[in-house]
Amino acid sequence: MKASPADYGILYIDDEIKSLKYFEAIFGTLAPIYIASSPTEGHAIFREHHERIGVVVSDKHMPGESGLSLLARLREVDPKPLRFLVTAFSDLDTAVDALNDGLLYSYLTKPWDPSDFEHRLSKALGHFRLEREREKLLREKSGAFEQLLMADKAASIGILSAGLNHHLRNALTVMRTFHDLLPYQLAEEIEGELKDAAFWGEFHTEVGGQIDRMTSILSNLSEGTRMGDLHLSEGIDLAATLREAGRLVLEGRPDIRFRVISPPDLPPLTGDAPRLAQMVRFLFEESRSTLKCGGEIEVSLSPADGGKAIETVFIDSGLPLPEEDLARLFDPFYVRPDKPEELGTNLMACYLTVFHHGGAIRAERTADGRNAIVFTLPLVPPRDEVEEDDTAAAPRTLWRLADFSRRDARPATAALSS
Repeated sequence: MKASPADYGILYIDDEIKSLKYFEAIFGTLAPIYIASSPTEGHAIFREHHERIGVVVSDKHMPGESGLSLLARLREVDPKPLRFLVTAFSDLDTAVDALNDGLLYSYLTKPWDPSDFEHRLSKALGHFRLEREREKLLREKSGAFEQLLMADKAASIGILSAGLNHHLRNALTVMRTFHDLLPYQLAEEIEGELKDAAFWGEFHTEVGGQIDRMTSILSNLSEGTRMGDLHLSEGIDLAATLREAGRLVLEGRPDIRFRVISPPDLPPLTGDAPRLAQMVRFLFEESRSTLKCGGEIEVSLSPADGGKAIETVFIDSGLPLPEEDLARLFDPFYVRPDKPEELGTNLMACYLTVFHHGGAIRAERTADGRNAIVFTLPLVPPRDEVEEDDTAAAPRTLWRLADFSRRDARPATAALSS
């Protein structure tokens, strides 16, 4: 659990035990103090507690490793905490060089003055806290902007779906009728065997498949426009839903291993259970399609937004997508290079499901280069907030317009489905 700004502490590393005790006694009221008597111990403490440490102070001369080398290694673990070096006067040139290179926030010489040191540490902690608050505000603004982008995209998909359904359903009905009647008409007009029965059979099958594909795309887009009307139920166990979806989708694929990692006290969700189950099935199907030769799928769940939401990270070991395609993964007409015959309507449906539950979803690359889909769902969809928020009301109005336009296409839809 991340500490609040008031909890950020100071890690002091020195091989002199008396110096450690002296430091802890003097500055113990300024902030929580972590002490280490060797570079190895300091590195271990920092790796475990770096999210709660705001300032690191290290002596320069220690057995086994210099303070500068240790601080450089700590920066690789987490570059945010501010780094001080305690050094002898004769080593000032080295400290200044490290300061100019960005390794150090500051340095001081031995013997240090307690009053001056306290002032500098207090100033550094204040600077660190301000930076963390600034990052928090930027994340919040970024999240709000991301929600606006999601709302805009969702509304655009609704308008697109309504227009395509209105203009294409009737045309597809005519094509389907002609396709279905063609064999009977040929039998009536041509006596005996067809000159090239294989051609007519293959062509007829291909045309039928393309009509089915276009119909499926329109159906998926139409389904997306109806997602605004959620049927909410309480007590949804998201981890159990994911495990069940994995078993269903990966049945018959023993070469694909999957696991769902969830804390035992993860709270239940309120949401549209069938749509959430469909969404996670689509995510497993997406991973299955990329793992043609087998592999692993890892799904991890954790609390988010101060316990008000659940973040789910969906990772597979398939070939990584090109970096430029990650942002386009949820577009309805995104075409993957390895699957040009398929459009992204399933992942678009995932996008809309998350959006209408008041969450956010994105595709990214993990540190070790794997594809990851990360989605966050609030424990309870903010339905009342959506109704009252003018910004979010616009896309809801567009959904209603999409529903109105879609009603014009219902006779064609009914004829096509019959």
